[in-house]
Amino acid sequence: MTATAEDLLARLAKLETGLVSDVMDEAGLPNHALSSALVPLAAGTRFAGVAVCARGEAAVSGGHARPALPGPALEAAMSPGSVLVIDSGGFSRGALLGGFVAYSLQRAGCVAIVTDGPVRDADEIRGLRLPVVSGGVTPVNGSRRWKWTDIGVPVTLPGQEGRPVAIAPGDYLLADGDGVVVIPAAVAETVIPDSEELARIEKSIGAGLRAGGTRAEVFKANPRFDHVRPATGKR
Repeated sequence: MTATAEDLLARLAKLETGLVSDVMDEAGLPNHALSSALVPLAAGTRFAGVAVCARGEAAVSGGHARPALPGPALEAAMSPGSVLVIDSGGFSRGALLGGFVAYSLQRAGCVAIVTDGPVRDADEIRGLRLPVVSGGVTPVNGSRRWKWTDIGVPVTLPGQEGRPVAIAPGDYLLADGDGVVVIPAAVAETVIPDSEELARIEKSIGAGLRAGGTRAEVFKANPRFDHVRPATGKR
């Protein structure tokens, strides 16, 4: 029976990023974790959601610059459980968004924002309890220096492997104190249940160690990755 996106998301929210990372490595998808250079605004940040992808560029003048998005386009793309993923195009000279935009997005259903660019109004956003993972914070208003250009398109963000992580609309994101992992929608139906099984196995390992077993004995009795299926739909 095919799981619904809502069911997969609810199950993903109960998992840890380390479990999902191990499963994706074993499945042949090593480039899945965002760079640790992207940091949360608040300690203890945790979220799970479905990617809504957007990107922009420096607000340069000239005949070949892409037009800016219409004002309400971001909010119109949100639905309950959305994570807004913003590819800044390498921009770092000002904030891509601040408190007003964050609040408006949250009201439209956005549960988190992830970007490689800076944000501002950090204290205000923390007060919203809207998780944000970003490339930094700055008081500088980026609206005079950067513009939104596309939404609903695949994007990339810096990855822990030292190469960009591809993120497409509809992919799943999970974040906790260890960082952010991206699960392509095409493999979510195997990665998420295989991660749930790994969680069960690790619980058994913990029980065995607390009962006095040696690490070698307990690990031998509880093989961690025999159940993990190779990924199809790789990218």
